[in-house]
Amino acid sequence: MVELTPSQPYGSLSGPPPIARRFWQIHHRQRIRLWGFSFVLPTLLFFAVFKYGPMMWAIELSFNSYDMVSAPHFVGLDNYRALAADPIFRETLLNTFVYIAGSTILTTVIGLLLALAINTGVPGARHCMTAMFLTNLMPIIAVCLVWRFLLHPYGLVNQILQPLGFGRIDWLTSSSTAMPAIIMVTVWRFAPYFMVIFLAALLALPEDYYEAAELDGAGAMRRFVHITLPLLMPTVCFVVVVSALLCARIFLMPYLITGGGPGNATRVLSMLIYETGFSYLKMGQAAAISVVLFTIMMIFTALQIRLFSRSEQVYM
Repeated sequence: MVELTPSQPYGSLSGPPPIARRFWQIHHRQRIRLWGFSFVLPTLLFFAVFKYGPMMWAIELSFNSYDMVSAPHFVGLDNYRALAADPIFRETLLNTFVYIAGSTILTTVIGLLLALAINTGVPGARHCMTAMFLTNLMPIIAVCLVWRFLLHPYGLVNQILQPLGFGRIDWLTSSSTAMPAIIMVTVWRFAPYFMVIFLAALLALPEDYYEAAELDGAGAMRRFVHITLPLLMPTVCFVVVVSALLCARIFLMPYLITGGGPGNATRVLSMLIYETGFSYLKMGQAAAISVVLFTIMMIFTALQIRLFSRSEQVYM
């Protein structure tokens, strides 16, 4: 064992490093971890206070009766039983499924078609992409008010369709056309956003597969079906899940354009949550509706991820 003597310099020791140096190295690593944790701490606090905390409180509130005046009291599953027996809730739930399915399918298909059209390299395609993407920069209130004016029985949409042989269409006052009109406005707003995502995925595809397919004599349709579409499956899964989540929590668009009418034709669960909680002061039932909507979207997301993961293939 090497001993430290007054005549022996510190640097000439050949033994293990002193305990003080080892302690300083460990302490330095801990300081780095603490600095990293301090950088992410504001984000963690934000999610805990404004996202996951209210979610847990909503789940707890769904088992209580609360009118924002008196103290909440536990009622068990009574709120869920009341929802199951409510015909308005069942109709609104069906409207929500129709809206999510129609908007998600059309947004995904039209976004992919727009990306394919721009990816062809036609002159001016990039300028068209920029113009179409501006729909996502417009405030949602302005979009709703403009489309409410355009879809008026004497609005611009009917004026354009009249020379084509169409009569006057009551887009927003007929139960058969109100939901398709809301879906059309939703697709108009969100399809250009997902077009950019599809375009980025298309530009990242390797050219080797297409060159080999052209040498084998494969046409454009066969290249799309057997090369482009399988390689785009992860992107398609992402677009479907994100689009469905966006449509599930949509509120301002049906609220400002149709107000949920005519009747309950365009009333979705997000509107029912607002009306039940803040119009009728039934916060327990409103929380139960939000839990039902959250559960539906979690199941839908899990099924979509499982479905697309099975169909996804690995290309070497």
